[in-house]
Amino acid sequence: MSQPSQHDPSSVVRPPSSDSLVGGSEEDRKEILRLHEAYLDVNARFDWENLQPLFSPAAEATFFNLNGHTYNGREHWTRLWKFYGANVRSSYWTPYDIGGTVTNDLAVVWCHRKTRRRWTGKEPPVRDLKYDDSEFISRSTMVFRREDGEWRVVHAHFSPGESGPRPGGL
Repeated sequence: MSQPSQHDPSSVVRPPSSDSLVGGSEEDRKEILRLHEAYLDVNARFDWENLQPLFSPAAEATFFNLNGHTYNGREHWTRLWKFYGANVRSSYWTPYDIGGTVTNDLAVVWCHRKTRRRWTGKEPPVRDLKYDDSEFISRSTMVFRREDGEWRVVHAHFSPGESGPRPGGL
């Protein structure tokens, strides 16, 4: 019996299609994937100005960053991006294993991502989170909610990924 994929980031990356998501309309699936890609694009540069139309302004919007901290509201996340923009040189976070589900007014998109980044700040980072320009994997879950007819990110959860052996060989 063969071993399941260990999500090797050097493997072939499947381009996202609306077939990656289940449920909802074809139009909604395409729009959600377009917005997901738009997020990845602005994230590569910490382009906080172009983040604004993607993230919900709702007070309950909550974001779990890869750094382990929780950010409450779009403005809180924007302040983080301003800090990172001044202290981190990032690159595109290439998604793979994209999946998700869509309902009338809520959608969830998950994927693995691979990227590189380097700390450029004058002061050292509070914690070393792969700022050495080496490639690493992270996992992403983003929740989109339809607000006034437009899809917006109301929650995101980013966490470290692992490509090594799984416990118990699973």
